[in-house]
Amino acid sequence: MSTSKKTNDYDDALKSLDLDFSTSPTIWKFLNSNAFVRGLIGPVGSGKSYASAAEVMIRAVKQKVSPRDGIRYSRFAIVRNSYPMLRTTTLKTWQELFPEHIWGPIRHAPPITHHLKLPTRGKAAGIDCEVVFLALDQPKDVRKLLSLELTGAWVNEARELPKAVIDGLTHRVGRYPVQADGGPSWRGVWIDSNPCDDDHWMYRVAEIEKPKGKYAWEFYRQPGGVIETPKDNVPEEMPEAQGFIFSCGRWWQQNPKAENIGNLPTGYYEQIMGGKNLDWIRCYAEGKYTFVLEGKPVWPEYDDQTMVADCEVVPGVPIQIGLDFGLTPAAVFAQRLVNGGWQVLHELVTFDMGLERFGHILKAEIESRFPGYDVSIFGDPAGLQRDSIFETTAFDHLKTLGLYAQPCPSNNWRVRREALASPMGRLIEGKPGFVVSKNCVQLRKALAGGYHYKRVQVSGHERFKDTPNKNESSHVGDAAGYCLLGGGEHRQMTRNTTRPTGTTNAALEFDVFQ
Repeated sequence: MSTSKKTNDYDDALKSLDLDFSTSPTIWKFLNSNAFVRGLIGPVGSGKSYASAAEVMIRAVKQKVSPRDGIRYSRFAIVRNSYPMLRTTTLKTWQELFPEHIWGPIRHAPPITHHLKLPTRGKAAGIDCEVVFLALDQPKDVRKLLSLELTGAWVNEARELPKAVIDGLTHRVGRYPVQADGGPSWRGVWIDSNPCDDDHWMYRVAEIEKPKGKYAWEFYRQPGGVIETPKDNVPEEMPEAQGFIFSCGRWWQQNPKAENIGNLPTGYYEQIMGGKNLDWIRCYAEGKYTFVLEGKPVWPEYDDQTMVADCEVVPGVPIQIGLDFGLTPAAVFAQRLVNGGWQVLHELVTFDMGLERFGHILKAEIESRFPGYDVSIFGDPAGLQRDSIFETTAFDHLKTLGLYAQPCPSNNWRVRREALASPMGRLIEGKPGFVVSKNCVQLRKALAGGYHYKRVQVSGHERFKDTPNKNESSHVGDAAGYCLLGGGEHRQMTRNTTRPTGTTNAALEFDVFQ
């Protein structure tokens, strides 16, 4: 390749980039931060994904020059929750900023890779930036990261991934380039996301824990795309013609502080708000922390308005406990009342915790909250599997702590789901046969749709996967199923479960450790 050709390629590549974010103050602050982990949270259309993609090249340009050949070497991972979303959204944003006809072809065979190269031009050092696209939606997927040597990583729509994935990435950054090429000038992870609900790990880290120190975590909240307007401030005549938007029985206006408006079509927010529920608008348009139902709930029978109460333990009635094992163990404490109804009294939900610590915490909860009560503990039958190192089962380990748990009568998914759904459909003395303490926030979220079936991307009618999505809500949901199943609902649920029931979808069983 001739020198002039190299020069033209260099100029064309740089001219194709629009890296001016000075009109978006929040994005500007985000890009100028050197925090080890950074988060950019905002509504749809706010430019956060585009800015996050641009950050790859911004960091590549700032990388030290290799003393060997005068090239700035860097390697980044771009992470999304699934390959369909990675290809249809994240990769599309990337290609808008780094089109293949300028920056070279993308290798689309997994792992998807784009190798950005610019030659040395005068005093400007060349750039060798390798970008790897990954789909990581489960804590177990962290193992995919074990061989990666990265400079940094971008997590697109981080609220859709477990925190274990972000934690895993923090161990893999700062490993490239090697010291012979100058070592990394910076290392870190940045994430972008729409807002989450207030019991999500991202909210907990951003608003409560706020890690400080040399390797701090910093989060930046963008202004909402719209703001709610009191009815008294809305003109009576032709409000829509004056920029007011009516949706979900409320009036809204475009937020004058909204970012990236200049790059959006006219009437963008008015268009996307049509036909949406209030929670959706709060999250995606207004940019507020809230819970938005995604997919199809595992328990559509649940009604948070009628099935939540101030539950008090009933003296003399045994305590039933359901356990879900794994690295995010959970326990649900309930009573089966003499009238056949159920009340859930307490939940124990943990994150990134082994069975040893969890067992001690569980024992302390039983002794402090339910002293003198008969307690029955039921767990996931998969806990009968022997540990490959210590050759003991989860039930054996709990026994050493004085916790005598037993496996549930069935691990059939339909049976577990119906064990919880059945009392929800019963009325006892005019009240639901299943109630949950208002303090069981995590379980209520799971029942309300946090535990759900994912949509399948097909044309026509809505389709959903046969098995629920394993996420942070699934563990406490499974624990509740084990609790009621082991506590007596199995007698009806397991009756004639082998009898044909008509046409059903296959693959209803799933591994609770996944």
